[in-house]
Amino acid sequence: MAEKLYYSDPYQKEFKATITEKEKIPDGWKIQLDRTAFYPEGGGQPADKGTLNDIPVFDVQKEDDRVYHYVKELPAGGSVSGLIDWKHRFDYMQQHTGQHILSALLKRILHAATVAVHQAEDYMSIEIDLISINNEQILIVQEKANQLVCSNQPVYSFLNGNTPIAEFPIRRETKFTENVRLVQIGGKSLESASREELKEASISLAGELDTDISGLKDLAACGGVHTTRTGEVGLIKYKGQEKVRGRIRLFWLIGKRAYDDYRIKTEITDKIGEALSVPLSSISSEFDRFVSSLGDEKKKNSDLLKEMAFLKAEEIQNDISSGQYAFIFDSVDPGYFKQIIICLSSFVDITVCLINRKGDEGQWALISTGTDPFDFELFRSDMLPLVQGKGGGKAPLWQGKIGDCSALKDFSDKFSSSLT
Repeated sequence: MAEKLYYSDPYQKEFKATITEKEKIPDGWKIQLDRTAFYPEGGGQPADKGTLNDIPVFDVQKEDDRVYHYVKELPAGGSVSGLIDWKHRFDYMQQHTGQHILSALLKRILHAATVAVHQAEDYMSIEIDLISINNEQILIVQEKANQLVCSNQPVYSFLNGNTPIAEFPIRRETKFTENVRLVQIGGKSLESASREELKEASISLAGELDTDISGLKDLAACGGVHTTRTGEVGLIKYKGQEKVRGRIRLFWLIGKRAYDDYRIKTEITDKIGEALSVPLSSISSEFDRFVSSLGDEKKKNSDLLKEMAFLKAEEIQNDISSGQYAFIFDSVDPGYFKQIIICLSSFVDITVCLINRKGDEGQWALISTGTDPFDFELFRSDMLPLVQGKGGGKAPLWQGKIGDCSALKDFSDKFSSSLT
């Protein structure tokens, strides 16, 4: 059994070890070491990244009690020098410790049990057994979580040893009974606690949570890697929620991820404030005023667009009387094109084909408001193939897409001749 350095010292970044087992696999090698600082995937935490003799380790997995390192090429010799990707490791130490803080608070403040946890690359989520949670409750949990971070409580990680796991007042039951790793936040370590001390701990964990003073805050079974003080978590920020399987899933940003989010949003709000010439405190009200005025401007633009479309439709109507029945536009605004179609559809006794060309493709619209029915099936079979056209509709309007604009002139000539 390999010595698990990630448990004895989760801050160890470099180590030396001996290869004890190696196996060729389709995409490289699977090797076991006599000691390792590489944390294998498990407990909701992804595997560590890093190198062995400068060879990247692309995965680390645990099988029974063996830890296997996956590499593209086999390190030379029987000994290796390991290097952990500390940025990646510490990020997930923050995520995992932050998750324990949040799960403890959700349980003790809202009586919400953690059902599932997912640690992604850009967020951490906690699924709880509640069907709803309001913003006020979220803010309380977030505030208490950051108070607990700032109080810099100790975080202990240890095995249950000879004490039956059932005697430990853990937040969530575990199916394991031997060599169960426990993670404790706050208070004096319960690693060698007596039965009386464990009973006192159970009473403490069942009572009101006080994040401002020392004392036991949480105890849970967990095989992950954590920080040794809550202060190292840095910052906890609520991101959002969704309903899943009749429960609520909460999304959080923890540690550097929360700081990065704060930095990006600060840069954005600073730019907005500068653009609007208002302080941060006035951005919200100024934005509301801006959105309101924007709505007025949109309406003005819409009215102007309709007026322009009507004038263009009248111009087309005049051209139809002189024998022109097909009109080609070159990449005009789709909204403008649509308004022209609407206007022409309201005119009496006209038949016209409009085309809006965009590069090699485009869109077509055919309007026929006359009393005599237009033979659209003939149009579909004889004319649309010239431009790889598709579409349909019903009188007085048919429309669709054009796949090839290279024969537009032949198409428009054939359409016009069919009406003369």
